[in-house]
Amino acid sequence: MIANTRELERLHQQFKTFHREQGPLSLARRKDMLSALRKALVTHQQTLVEAVSKDFGYRDEFDTVFSDILPTVDAIAYCGKHLKRWTKPQRRHPGFAHFPSKLYVNYEAKGVVGVISPWNYPINLALSPAAFAIAAGNRVVIKLSEYTPNLNAALKALLPANSDDVIAFVEGESDIAEAFSALPWDHLLFTGGTEIGRHVMRSAAQHLTPLTLELGGKSPTVVLPSAHLPSAVSQLCFGKLTNGGQICVAPDHVYVPNHMLDGFIAYVKQTVAAVTYPSTHVISTRAQQRINSLLAQACENGAEAMPLLDAQGNTRLTLLLNVDTRMDIANTEIFGPILPVYGYDDIEQVIETLKGQAKPLALYLFAQDSRQWRQVSEQVQSGTLAINDTLMQVSATDLPFGGVGESGFGQYHGKEGFITFSHARSVVQSPARWPKARLLLQRSKLLLGISKWLYLRK
Repeated sequence: MIANTRELERLHQQFKTFHREQGPLSLARRKDMLSALRKALVTHQQTLVEAVSKDFGYRDEFDTVFSDILPTVDAIAYCGKHLKRWTKPQRRHPGFAHFPSKLYVNYEAKGVVGVISPWNYPINLALSPAAFAIAAGNRVVIKLSEYTPNLNAALKALLPANSDDVIAFVEGESDIAEAFSALPWDHLLFTGGTEIGRHVMRSAAQHLTPLTLELGGKSPTVVLPSAHLPSAVSQLCFGKLTNGGQICVAPDHVYVPNHMLDGFIAYVKQTVAAVTYPSTHVISTRAQQRINSLLAQACENGAEAMPLLDAQGNTRLTLLLNVDTRMDIANTEIFGPILPVYGYDDIEQVIETLKGQAKPLALYLFAQDSRQWRQVSEQVQSGTLAINDTLMQVSATDLPFGGVGESGFGQYHGKEGFITFSHARSVVQSPARWPKARLLLQRSKLLLGISKWLYLRK
């Protein structure tokens, strides 16, 4: 635990010194670190499951294994597999203007990367970006969430031996987080809410720190007229019920054709009623009070709440009908098990509504007719897009993941993750003895004529 900002600054300076004196991590060191991290996660997976469950009050093992540990292990293995190819200089074409020089790009470590991770997926959102940063040759300091102290202790315990100069964890309250974002990192990644993201960006601007923001937003779902309703509802419920709805890409609200609305509600009731496993708890009393307040304010302004019970008789999901823009829940990321449902007659109206809103981190479209989902996807921008599915675009390690507009910027999965934490250094290598400079100094008419003929012809 970092006791104060002075200790944090000392740790930051220590890692800067490591990078300055030792240089970027060697390829062998990167591979060893990634392999050791992967082995530690696999070996201690049950410890991690129990620690996270304790922090949440209860968290379903499936949520931790399937959505937290598994994608992290996969990301680490993916980095190890592609590392050698990523780090090779990439040749570029010189063309006439640079003949006979060689042009290439070296992807080099930026230095020391700071990661601010949230509580909802405390393993994946801490170690997955760290894996890509280490793959790029960087050292990493991670600010862990103050809401997951048991998990934080478990993560510290599983760090590989001899990793003190490569990766470190920091804990602390909001004052530490604020000081963390204000340090001159060589790159800073923040995952969290949009408003806090604005503060992080202002802090990073003091040092012109390169920044990746993974934010949230109100990710919409559109059930199109050609959708296979039972499958659409099944996928939607999976996306909304996983981790108690506490996911930055959770389906936030849904648009359903009015003539399908009754059938949609009936299928959701049936799907929820068949759920037999306990729900992951909302992380804290404060978070639960926030969700309750959103629901109460909506109902006071005319919304109709429809609580749905699971097989154990517990309220698992609340559908919310008659929602309008006066309500806070229509303008705030829900981050919990409430699903506003909007009926529509004309898909163009839905498209115009979505185009008028902040660009979301995810867009979910359900249709059997590809012309229908293309009609929406070609006009509505989002960070990620899933068709006839939910959440799975995030765990596809070979795809880049990131937001657009108010849902963030920058990406870290796939090769793009390696590039994010690398400096793409352009290199021109020319022969030691070549008369090009002399020709340029002499303003050669021959060289000028050839250049005009090659590049400036009508």
